[in-house]
Amino acid sequence: MAAEFERDSGWLSGSVVDAEDARLATGVLAAASANPGNPIAARTGIKPGPGNPGNVEATETPSRYVSVQPFQGVVQGTRNTAAGAYLITLAQKKSLDVLSQAPANSSNPRIALIVAQQTDRQYGDESDGMLVRVVAGAPAVTPVPPTVTGDLIPLASITVRANAGAITQADIKDLRVSTVAAGGVLPLQTHENLPADGYSGQRLYDLETGLDLVRTGSAWRPAVTGSVQFFGPADTGWPQSGTAGAANFTFNQVTVPAAPYPRLLFITGQVMVSCSGSDERWDHVVRVPDGVISVGTFHGGPTRLITTVTTCHLPVPASSASLQLTQYIGRGGGITTGTATVPTVSATYTGLRVVAFPVT
Repeated sequence: MAAEFERDSGWLSGSVVDAEDARLATGVLAAASANPGNPIAARTGIKPGPGNPGNVEATETPSRYVSVQPFQGVVQGTRNTAAGAYLITLAQKKSLDVLSQAPANSSNPRIALIVAQQTDRQYGDESDGMLVRVVAGAPAVTPVPPTVTGDLIPLASITVRANAGAITQADIKDLRVSTVAAGGVLPLQTHENLPADGYSGQRLYDLETGLDLVRTGSAWRPAVTGSVQFFGPADTGWPQSGTAGAANFTFNQVTVPAAPYPRLLFITGQVMVSCSGSDERWDHVVRVPDGVISVGTFHGGPTRLITTVTTCHLPVPASSASLQLTQYIGRGGGITTGTATVPTVSATYTGLRVVAFPVT
């Protein structure tokens, strides 16, 4: 083995390449870890592929067992700065008896972890190899996951309910993260946060928001400059029909997902309203939690039926929180009588449409 700093190159003729050297050599081809303190570290995770690699599933008829789908992955060694990356494989589906390893308590639930753990006698372990196993947490009124040390990939957590005789799919929480080859587009799982650190040019695809992002400097930006997103015309369960009178009536809602870069939102709200009188003034309003952003004023006219449109532009900074837009109708201009009704939820007449343009 070469000195601690200048390691033996992989597969060098006439040299003795030890296990650490070999892992460091293969780790060159793996995606980098978002760890500025260890630039030679690889990202731990599952290699994406067909068949839902590494997924932990309850049996079709719930039982004490779960199964783990075959997978390949990378486990970055943590017990030496030059430990390198282990390349691991589960070659076929594996069945695990959860309730034997983490028996149900008579009074309280407990949390068990399913992990793929790499052991290595070079670092004091009793054996060499990778094992997919169950790690049991302690029963408690509010249980917490067990602490697992060493080099591993968490695959899932399982809530073992008090007196449980079987594990259902609802008891299983997916904990997998993905990794790819160096330069590959990284799928970011829905339970993950955007990496706080990265390298310029790093690409990822956010599975929760559908955003394709690239790292520029210390920020994440749209991978395609000028890419545009569309939202609306309504969230699930919206719009709604109903009537405004003394109180405003909120009839629609659209949620704009968070993005780690600033955007300009072009917002168009539309609604058909039936008024009780021809001269009553009504306001068609679009608002965000902080306040009103657009108002369209209308009255019923001769037919007392009108379609009104209100538009606005809203600059939105980079944020980790989604933005909720709502539409309502309410009395305006000192009017104290009358009613206005949203008679239909058809998107032809009622909608809130948002076009999001990334800006720098």
